[in-house]
Amino acid sequence: MNEFILALIKYTPIFICMLYAYTKLLRVKLKVLDLLDIMLFVGLSAVLYFVTVYVKMLVPIGLLIFSIAFLFLRFRKSFYETVTVGTIALGLSIVIYILAFLISTPIAALISFIDDLALRNIIAQLSISLIQSAFTFLLFKIKRLRSGIYAKSKNATFDILLYVSVVCIFTMTLIYTKEIREYWINVVILVIALCGLLLIVWWRKNITYTYREAIEKQNVERLENSFEEYKLSAAENELQLAVYSKLFHYLNKVLPGCALIAEGDAKNMLQRVLHEMNLANEKCALQNIPQIGESVIDVPIIQLYTAAERKNLKVSTTISADVKNWFSDSKILKEDIHILLSYLCDNAINSALGSPNARARVELSATANHKPLICIYDSGEPFDEEVLAKLGLEQVTTRAGVGGSGIGLFTVFEILAKYNASFTLDEAPPIHGYTKSITVTFDESHSFVVRTLRESVVAACAARKEIVIQRIIGIDLQNLRDGTNG
Repeated sequence: MNEFILALIKYTPIFICMLYAYTKLLRVKLKVLDLLDIMLFVGLSAVLYFVTVYVKMLVPIGLLIFSIAFLFLRFRKSFYETVTVGTIALGLSIVIYILAFLISTPIAALISFIDDLALRNIIAQLSISLIQSAFTFLLFKIKRLRSGIYAKSKNATFDILLYVSVVCIFTMTLIYTKEIREYWINVVILVIALCGLLLIVWWRKNITYTYREAIEKQNVERLENSFEEYKLSAAENELQLAVYSKLFHYLNKVLPGCALIAEGDAKNMLQRVLHEMNLANEKCALQNIPQIGESVIDVPIIQLYTAAERKNLKVSTTISADVKNWFSDSKILKEDIHILLSYLCDNAINSALGSPNARARVELSATANHKPLICIYDSGEPFDEEVLAKLGLEQVTTRAGVGGSGIGLFTVFEILAKYNASFTLDEAPPIHGYTKSITVTFDESHSFVVRTLRESVVAACAARKEIVIQRIIGIDLQNLRDGTNG
């Protein structure tokens, strides 16, 4: 009976420590219900005792078999992972048991005064089990072990733990053999041979792992270098694409206008270029189109009326300033005004054509301080909030999905920055029949104003400190100008 109790006290903590080590190695979280496993371990220890009464050397093998079977049924990990990590966990439990046995030697000496041998053995075994449990708990407080292990890792650490665990279980099997006292020299030689064999296997694997790691490191470095070269090449290509896109976008707008004002051979050459680029060179049949006498500036206005003649669009133009004087001191270039008018008029046409009563309007005037002022009206949908949130910062288009690129508006803001000009978007312009207007004022104040009725626009532009939001509380319909004479 005493042997049975000692077996329960001895084997049950080994099972418990094995379970704790297994869950820590695989980073599995234990639950409160897992305390019920202790009763199962007591039962397994009892079975192990009765099975090994006659063949004591089967104790380590029984511990391993019962442990692997329990772990596989309890955690449902892969068979390979259960066997390898379970073996390591049992090996650690056995090693810690041996250390606990050695440390408890002074305790055995202290209780030697107890006359009852059975009681003395039980106390000694309990002290060993308590020390074993405490050591196991403290072992996994080490930072290196808290991260656990990976059963399929390609490094030697896992192999070393597995080999040491196998040696421990094998040695324990030999220790439980009755004939060990007669052949202890042979046993020592056998253990040393096994350790040497495992060491050779580990050494070969370690060399293989080291070689693989070196090759992988070289491959990673080679891939990183290739990736850097690819990124540089991609960045260069992206820059070139952006430059070419901007150039082609501008050519698409300016070439038809050049063909309108060119004469002779130059006109014929431009006609052929337009044909090759698949661009239309439409002429307007309308008479008395408002012009300023500067062909570079007049072309966008002519093209606006040409679009009105070809499509269901009403347009109007008001020129109330001496536009030629804008360029007299060379502070403002005609080419920049041409680009600005071309892009803004084109956007107004495309926006207005999506509305039932499509109309667009151009006003060239001056401020009270005689500063050049350009205002473009249209009857299209207001700008999307996402477009306004990025307007002038990125190439965002108001015609996503229908061929818009955002280059035009982005170029407009580049021109504004060049002259420190101001930009005003009004979603309630003071003219009947129009839903929004864009005003560019060359006042050197570089302001950005948005007048809106929509709270969503206020929210979208709130993060941009450079935008001045003007909320429109109400619209005085009586004071709206009449701009419907298209």
